[in-house]
Amino acid sequence: MPEEKGLTFQDYLYVLFTRRWVIIIVFFVTFGASLFYTLITPKTYKATATLMVQAENIPGALGFGSSPLYYPYIVNIQKYCEILKSEAIASRAIDKLKLDNPRIDFPILKHKNPALVLKRRIFIKSLEEANIIKVSITSTTSKEAMATTNAVIEAFVEQQLLSIRGEYAEQRRFLEEQIPIVGANLREAEKRLKTFKERNKFVSLLEETRQLIEKLANFDELHGETEATRKSLQSRMEFLKNQLAEQKESLAEDITQVSSPYILDIRKELIAQEIDYSLYMVQGLRKTDPKMISLKKSIEDTKSKLTEETRKIANQELPSLDPLSFSQQLVDKILALQVEIATQEARGAALSKIKKNYERELGFLPKKELELIQLEREREISNNIYQMLSQKHEEIKIVEAGKVSNVKIVDRASTPGVLIKPNKRLNLALGLILGLILGLGTAFVSEYFDTSIKTPKDIERYINLPLLGSIPILKTQSNTQDEVTKIISHLLTHHPTKSHISEAYRTLRTNLQFINPDNPIKTVLVTSAMPREGKSSASSNLAITMAQLGEKVLLVDTDLRKPILSKLFEIEKGNGITDVLIGKADIATTIISTKIDNLSLLPSGKIPPNPSELLGSQKMDSLIENLKRDFSFIIFDTPPAISVTDAAVLGSKVDGVLIIAQVGRTDRTALSHTKEIFERVRANILGIVLHMVPRTRGPYGYYYPYYHYYYYHYYSQEKEA
Repeated sequence: MPEEKGLTFQDYLYVLFTRRWVIIIVFFVTFGASLFYTLITPKTYKATATLMVQAENIPGALGFGSSPLYYPYIVNIQKYCEILKSEAIASRAIDKLKLDNPRIDFPILKHKNPALVLKRRIFIKSLEEANIIKVSITSTTSKEAMATTNAVIEAFVEQQLLSIRGEYAEQRRFLEEQIPIVGANLREAEKRLKTFKERNKFVSLLEETRQLIEKLANFDELHGETEATRKSLQSRMEFLKNQLAEQKESLAEDITQVSSPYILDIRKELIAQEIDYSLYMVQGLRKTDPKMISLKKSIEDTKSKLTEETRKIANQELPSLDPLSFSQQLVDKILALQVEIATQEARGAALSKIKKNYERELGFLPKKELELIQLEREREISNNIYQMLSQKHEEIKIVEAGKVSNVKIVDRASTPGVLIKPNKRLNLALGLILGLILGLGTAFVSEYFDTSIKTPKDIERYINLPLLGSIPILKTQSNTQDEVTKIISHLLTHHPTKSHISEAYRTLRTNLQFINPDNPIKTVLVTSAMPREGKSSASSNLAITMAQLGEKVLLVDTDLRKPILSKLFEIEKGNGITDVLIGKADIATTIISTKIDNLSLLPSGKIPPNPSELLGSQKMDSLIENLKRDFSFIIFDTPPAISVTDAAVLGSKVDGVLIIAQVGRTDRTALSHTKEIFERVRANILGIVLHMVPRTRGPYGYYYPYYHYYYYHYYSQEKEA
């Protein structure tokens, strides 16, 4: 097979032209599918809101007589994103949606589990450097998209606020529980003191005893305040521990157990400093006194040291914190509260020690005086504690109310959601582009896998044989006709002399005549690579065209397996070439004149069992030589060359071989194989005739692309539809 030559620009244009319907169909199918998808796709709207998370300082304790400790907090945007996408937030948002829009029946509320549906629709985009979170929610209606987006961000801000206020709310609830109890104790103590005084009117206390009682009352007040503060802080820490324990088991308990010998020493030092501070207070030193200021600073330094050491040990002993699993913020708060609770415990221990010393001194008083002291002390303690708890309750309420969420709403979804699906412009644009790409791709892929002969360049590129003619396709062919009727309709006798098919065969006749003008070709074998490629009609029309020149032409039906020429020329079956070759008939009586002037037909005769042997015999050689003396041009119609060897056997005996190839049907590999068959028997291959060449209508008539035939309406005698 000759080497294939490269494709030219005209070849690509030809592919586009011949495969235009493939391109058009694929394009419109793809574009139609895109249009159909766009029309049936449910509308989806999206609304977007923006949140900003602010960094905050976390106080270690509320105060209650000591300065709070603050720890810087680095914002963990991913943690907030995970909370935003939680089902808890979705559930709170659904409740808020129902509450804020009681008269609107949103589609999402019709679902069995609307919170789960809403959770799946939440899309989060975070800008960590700016601490910005963008919350987008999709919905089937624009109003629902806007309403659900706003409900989610509001529910999230409320949840964050409740979380921040929760620890203080726990302290407030503790105080609200204690105040009625202490109030009842105060009333009971006053009642007992009143009863005692009414019964013992003559009992009185010495001035020295009263001073001792006042000092003891001061310590009682300090001790009660310390104990109340410790319990309040303890309740607050329990709340934080419960929150943390929900996220990671055992971690909260591990944090509160963080300890070391060095930490124990620091706590002892803190207790000693608190004892000294309390003694100075009993001695009447004011807080502005240099000694008190210095000691207060030492206490704060010791607390800072304790906090730092606790945090250091915690980082070593606790597992690394996963910000998406639990909050580093809670851990920091618990550690800070632990230090404050330790401080209050140290202060309480110091005050308890001092109280015991004063109580020991009071133990030497007479019984009646001692009982009076006890009653007055109980009333005073209850009153002080009641006043202190009431004051702290108000302080807690103020602090709780002052706590705001560190999450701020920057932009609400203030307008109805925008339509994101279907994106009509994008879908249709993609349909156009994809349809064009698929159409072109399908055309070129089809062309690549289509190995049939389609253009004269295919003959040059793949076969390397001359093209002697191109026979156009006829509009008279019908799929409802049988094979013989189709071939008869192709005969030139059924077409005007100036029709394009007649002109095509005249061109073929001229090309054959000028192949070797000095030694004209007299015998031509017409064959094809495969069956049903038009060899019989081509051989018949070539014979008719030759006869129209006035030459004596003989058409020989050597297709001894499936003869058809007798039917084409409406000749009854009788003797033929097989009878002549076996000696049962005379050649002169076997040749039959047809209705066409100067054209005779030598039928096939009876179908023999050995066609190849007959055609390759010496008698066949003699018969050909005898026919040459009587006829100017002889055409042999043979079976397809690949199917049987008849054509190859006869091809070596004639002047030339003409191979018929049908456009779009004959495979180039089969055509190359046919060429090799005749080359092996050293037959003279004249060239190839393209059959059934397609045509299209141009501005002046029918145009046969790439085949150099252009017929005008005025040239043809038949009316072109």
